[in-house]
Amino acid sequence: MNAEVSIRDFFSGCLKVREDLTFTFQNTNGEEYYTVNDSLHSRYYRIGLTEYTFLRLLDGRSTVQECYSRLSTALPFHTLSQNDIVSLCQWAFRNNLVRNQDERLCSRTANGQQSAAFLSKLNLIVFRCPIGNPDRCFTRLERSWGWLFTAPARVIWGFILLWALFRIGLHWTEFYNSSRTILSTDNWIWLAGCWVVLKLCHESAHGIVCKRYGGTVREAGSLFVLFAPLPYVDVTSCWSFPSRRARIHVAAAGMYIELLIAALAACLWGQTSEAWLNQLCFNIVFTASVTSLLFNLNPLMKFDGYYILVDLLGIPNLYTNGQLWIQQWAKRTFLGVKTLLPDWSPRVRLIIAGYGIASLIWRSMVCISLIVAAATLLEGAGVILALIAVGLWIVQPAWRCASYIACGRPGEAPQRMRFILTSGAMLLLTSLLLIYVPWFGNFQAPAIVEYAPLGTRHAEMPGFIQKIYVESGQLVQAGQPLVQLQNPELNLEISKLKIEIQQSELRIHQYEQKRQIADRQVEQEVLQDLETQLKEKQKLSTQLTIRSEINGRVVTRNLEAKCGTYVNQGDVIITIGDDRHKELHIAVAQDELDHFMNTPSRHVMAHVPQLPLLSCPVKKVVPRATVTLSHPALAAACGGPLPVKPVASADANSQYELLEPRFNLIVSISTDKSEALHAGQRVDVTCRPHDYSIGQHLYHSFTNWLYQRLDQ
Repeated sequence: MNAEVSIRDFFSGCLKVREDLTFTFQNTNGEEYYTVNDSLHSRYYRIGLTEYTFLRLLDGRSTVQECYSRLSTALPFHTLSQNDIVSLCQWAFRNNLVRNQDERLCSRTANGQQSAAFLSKLNLIVFRCPIGNPDRCFTRLERSWGWLFTAPARVIWGFILLWALFRIGLHWTEFYNSSRTILSTDNWIWLAGCWVVLKLCHESAHGIVCKRYGGTVREAGSLFVLFAPLPYVDVTSCWSFPSRRARIHVAAAGMYIELLIAALAACLWGQTSEAWLNQLCFNIVFTASVTSLLFNLNPLMKFDGYYILVDLLGIPNLYTNGQLWIQQWAKRTFLGVKTLLPDWSPRVRLIIAGYGIASLIWRSMVCISLIVAAATLLEGAGVILALIAVGLWIVQPAWRCASYIACGRPGEAPQRMRFILTSGAMLLLTSLLLIYVPWFGNFQAPAIVEYAPLGTRHAEMPGFIQKIYVESGQLVQAGQPLVQLQNPELNLEISKLKIEIQQSELRIHQYEQKRQIADRQVEQEVLQDLETQLKEKQKLSTQLTIRSEINGRVVTRNLEAKCGTYVNQGDVIITIGDDRHKELHIAVAQDELDHFMNTPSRHVMAHVPQLPLLSCPVKKVVPRATVTLSHPALAAACGGPLPVKPVASADANSQYELLEPRFNLIVSISTDKSEALHAGQRVDVTCRPHDYSIGQHLYHSFTNWLYQRLDQ
């Protein structure tokens, strides 16, 4: 519509409803309305009784003012104002439902629609490629496969689904192990093939069920998202079905057939010895169940879940009304424009408002994700596509908003000063909120309980482990013998020294009898040297008995397996831990280390099951991030929370290493709390940084997410 045209000029124009439109009266849950079938563009609309009556009065010979007067005569108690009539005609113009002879009223609208249509064709991130009218094809498909959607077939479908769930639950470990290779590079092409075939079956099911209820399938084709094909069929004719159950059946048919295929694949999975066939069945189960349900049941996008939700709630045009509510709210709040919404009940108004806000947030997230994905995955061409998408999804709506604020519309005069004051106040309030309000969330990291200090006893002398006096887990006292080593060479040296001492003593005795004073003095010095050597060897012999240096518990496992083995000097023999002194070793992500170090009083909170929160002071941090696991219990392969990969080097002490480096942060545990924890126990540790605002958290979260997408 031309913004310069006044309401008076508008009402003097002559409009005519297209003759090829079909209007169908329907009554759903006591709500009476008309369905408008635009067969030329394969579109359906719903309008109220008053709007239908007014549109039918537009014959092209009478002016809009005359038609409005006739409406007041036909429906004396209608609630449509002149602004409502203008909005209704604008809507009819935008959707090509009426013709107009007055160029003043439609020239600019037509030009705007043509430019918008041209710009939409430039968007290669999301675009459609129709392939024609497949109605006859789906008529034949309905004759061949329509029995799959009958009541007996649905009962059999339920039994097959239950049996598939039972088989998966019975072999859950094997099924879970198969999921580890689902996203491997070797499986991508198989996964993509399953996706395309299943989507063909999904869309075919929509068309077959639509034909079963007498509808038509006027178009089919492929929707391309980042050049990835997604088949689609046009079953909008089901909107004219008077039965809500029939409309829901059409919307749910795709998920119904995919779950059937997934159940059959689950029954076949594990029945053959062919690894490729089992993996193919798992791909089908995963794609047709988890992926399909998450994708199609999302009511915030206009997929199957949305149309099912609309029929269940009995609120037509939920998405459109939600966006209308947001637009009207923004006009009233920021521009002071008096708008008139439909006469919704409080329940319907609340649902529409909540859905409109949620769908707007979700759509914004999807658009941003697609723009970033196009810029990163498609390289140079992706950057151009991303810029075009930014122009269509961000710049163009912003330009329309600016144009509306500057020029307004017939009957709507925006208050620009109110917009400046309201927007400025909201911007200031938001800035203060982001800068000064602290973030109430926590950062979390996994930790392992370790002894501190850990009494590790090394072999001071090489030898064989002759005897072990203790067992794993046994409590020991300081000075208690733990392990007895045997060194045959040392024993032989001691025996030889004892013999040499005896021989020296005998020679000294002989020299005394023969009065050989000089020889006796020399031999006496030799004897003293031998005795000194014997004492040193005997002192080394005492080191063959490994004793505990502290009071604690034996933490070395499988001690009995070491009996009879040979150890070198410096090898670890046994480890003793004191239950009264333990500490936490926290695996902190690189981008979260500053948060853990910037806590009030440098304390973190340990969450231990069946125990109150433990406030633990930070003791020290290993200054270098590493991919080496501090404890095997942290690895995802061992049930831990951290993703790992197999170690390439055969000399590594651990079988796995971390995918991303982490810092090792060590915190102390008080004596009274240490005895309640067990060494090797996995604990979740959280922290709340000091002077960390909501704005900082949002900024860090967005930048981390952006870096992750750019690294992919």
